[in-house]
Formats: sequence, C-alpha cells, structure tokens
Amino acid sequence: MKWFFFVTFMLLNLGATAGEVKRDKFQEFWHKVDSNLSRRYYNLSVDTNYIVRPMGRWRFMARYNFSGSHVDAVGEISGQEFHTHATAKCKSTISFVGSYTGITLAMTFNPGALVGWYKDYEFNTNEYYNRMGVDIIYQRAKNFRGWTKDETGIRNQIPKDMVSMRYFNFNYYYAFNHRRFSYPAAFCHSYIQKKSAGSFMLGASFQWEKLHITAAPESGDMMHRLKMANLGIGAGYGYNFAMKNNWLLHMSALPTLVIYSHTKAWSNNDENSMKYQFPEFILTGRLALVHNFGRYYAGGTMIFNYTAIGHRTQLRIHNNKWRMRLFVGFRF
Repeated sequence: MKWFFFVTFMLLNLGATAGEVKRDKFQEFWHKVDSNLSRRYYNLSVDTNYIVRPMGRWRFMARYNFSGSHVDAVGEISGQEFHTHATAKCKSTISFVGSYTGITLAMTFNPGALVGWYKDYEFNTNEYYNRMGVDIIYQRAKNFRGWTKDETGIRNQIPKDMVSMRYFNFNYYYAFNHRRFSYPAAFCHSYIQKKSAGSFMLGASFQWEKLHITAAPESGDMMHRLKMANLGIGAGYGYNFAMKNNWLLHMSALPTLVIYSHTKAWSNNDENSMKYQFPEFILTGRLALVHNFGRYYAGGTMIFNYTAIGHRTQLRIHNNKWRMRLFVGFRF
C-alpha cells in the first residue's frame, strides 16, 4: 500500500511539473509575440507632432452600419426614350469589433436578415493605412423599388422582383503627406490626429455592374439589361481638422477619370455597345466626425461612390452607393 501511495504521489508531482513547464513555455512564447507586435505597432515613421498612437494596445467598439444604393438610367434604346430610377432596400447591421495592436476581429449581425426582412447580400469592407488604403464592395440585390417612364412622360411603378443588380467596386488611395495626415485616425481609430493636416492623393477605381430591369406590364413589357466595367485613375485631396476638445472632422474627395469603359445594353433582343463618352468618372467621397475623450471615442462616418457613365442621347448611367456608420468604443 505504501508503494501505491508513493507511485501515485510521484506521478501527480511529475504531471504538475510538466504543466508548469508548458505554462512557462506558453508565457515565454506569448511574451515574444506581444513584444514583437507592440514594437511594430508603436515603431512607425510619422511626425508625432501631428499623429500619434493612442494609449493602450486593445480596442473594443460597437458599430451601427446603414447602407444603400440607387441607379438612374437615361437614354434611348430601339428608338424609344426612357428614364428608369431604382433604389435598393437599405441594409442595417450591428457589429462588435475587437482589435489588438492593429489586428482586428469583427462580428456582424443583420437583424433584418434574421427575421426575413432583408434577403439581399452585401459585402462591404475597408483597409485604411496612413500611406494607402482600399475599399471593397460587393452587392447582389433584387429588392428594389422605383419607376420607369418613356417619352410620353408617364411613370410606371416597377413591381417587386422586376429589378436585379450585381455590383462590385474597388477603390484605392495613396496619400503623399502620410507622415502628418492619417485616414485611420478618422475611420479606424488606431491613431489620434493632434494637429490639422491634409494631403494630396492619387487614386484608382474599378467598377463592374450588371443590371436587369423589366418594366411594368402596362408599359409594353420592355426589358432592359445593362452590363458595364470601368477603370479610372485620378487625384484628390483630404483634410483632417483637429478641433477643440479632441474633436476631429475629416473630409476628402477622390475623383477618378474613366480610362477604360466597356458597356453593353439590351432592350428586349436588341443589343447596343456603348462607346466611351468623355468625360466619364467615378467619385469617392469620405466624411467623418470623431470625438476622443480619455480612453473612449465615439462618432460617425460616411463613404459614398458616385459614378457617371455614358452619354444622355444614348445611355447615361448614374450610380450612387453609400454607407453610414455610428460607433462608440474604448481603449485599454
């Protein structure tokens, strides 16, 4: 019996020792990871008189997101003038965001989708740095409302499920004054803008869209389809106003001139290839208002993309995609 207790005690002691060794190795590994991430997070080439990292490497935030889009098509197909306006059902989501030294994880919920009110699909994300950044948007929507009219001027409401759209947009910016001007200070909250500063920017935009419209039966059951792809490059300007009491106001506009356009339109069985008509452009605008108070921050942002493609005497497309966001968060 004594040997039994002795062996049991030795095994338990060895297990506890092995557990302590594993914990020590994990703590050593985590210490190295934490040190490297912290060094990367704070060791940046910026003018600290203008922008700085906030205190604390952790950030938690709650956001309310609200987005929508609409399309206007004006022109003449098969000898008939038409004007169509369609607005997609707005999407609202709630998200919770956690970030450690710039590494971010977010969980997003769509209350409307959970109860069956919103059945479209939209993916909307952005990655902003001081020097450069991108927006990526993909939308697949069928829940539109709107109207269409011909040369008589009579409007016909577009019934449900008569409009469908697939849309992809990619925007890129490069900020020249990235040592003093910070996009993340306004949109990602991983920096704080201490003094006002602005920057000239270069930008590029790519947009692909496929639109399918069937008008109301009383209009003759006219079917319109549109497919277009556009690539633009341009330049713009952004400015961060660092105001009293730790308020920050951001405004920027980045228009890009379309240098490549491939557009085709169909009316019933008639196909038309739309030639490039100067000027065609894609405009990306951004607004933000942020208040930092201690370890807490709150505010709102808005990003919109406006596209004008084609010629009014043939086919002119105006497309507007926007997203608003309200947020509150804290750092530690």
